[in-house]
Amino acid sequence: MYSEVRVEGLETFDYLDNLKNRERYTKQGDAITFESEVDKIYLCTPTKIAILDHEKKRTFENLSDGLPDVVVWNPWDKKTKAMVDFGDDEYKHMLCVEAAAIEKPITLKTGEELKVRQELSAVPSSYFSGKLDPSKVLQSS
Repeated sequence: MYSEVRVEGLETFDYLDNLKNRERYTKQGDAITFESEVDKIYLCTPTKIAILDHEKKRTFENLSDGLPDVVVWNPWDKKTKAMVDFGDDEYKHMLCVEAAAIEKPITLKTGEELKVRQELSAVPSSYFSGKLDPSKVLQSS
């Protein structure tokens, strides 16, 4: 079930909710879960966050560097049906967690360079079976 997926590490960061005209909020408490459409831009985020899939007993570590924000998006059922490149139930098997520069866009002058990185890695299975410690995933290297 899709509601078994959680994103941890963004719980206390301000975000803009694209479903509410980019109103600004601060989430306090629990990790991000998915039971309906989500389209949020988390601002000035940490470089490491965790994506936990309890049903499939796997965890991913999302590392980003060079971009300050993170977009978390899932179109859910109604929008998915209107998207030509998605099957009607594919929203149950996808999640976008993407590094971005939304609140303060980055403009480069001719000849300037910007180096950014986003890396998604599986965390060893020793974190599973009731022994998952998300704080280990979120610790800095």
